[in-house]
Amino acid sequence: MQSSSGAMADNPNIAIHGHQMDVGEALRSHVTERLIEVSTKYLGAQDMTARFSRTGQGGFACLVRVHSGRDLFFEGSGEAAEAPAAFKQALERVAKQLRRRKRALREDKPINPLKQSLL
Repeated sequence: MQSSSGAMADNPNIAIHGHQMDVGEALRSHVTERLIEVSTKYLGAQDMTARFSRTGQGGFACLVRVHSGRDLFFEGSGEAAEAPAAFKQALERVAKQLRRRKRALREDKPINPLKQSLL
């Protein structure tokens, strides 16, 4: 299933999938809210995907992928006993990557032609 938040620059396309499992409405709304928060805080995003699956140990795995434009993809994964905890781990990893990228663009460098176009 797919949940889109519009095609505007402020609202990225968000897709939430379950691999051989059903993603409930409460988890879907929680994931959408958190992905929008991260998108507005760091660099913005065009497309964001969260994929949930079951692990062999009875827990959940989550893969979060963010397309931030200009061939910039950030990806993080997490595993936990509960799906929201797995999503939190994956989102923290992606947020760290986005935070580091934003900091690198903000630093004063002699020549950084992409700086203005990405901020």
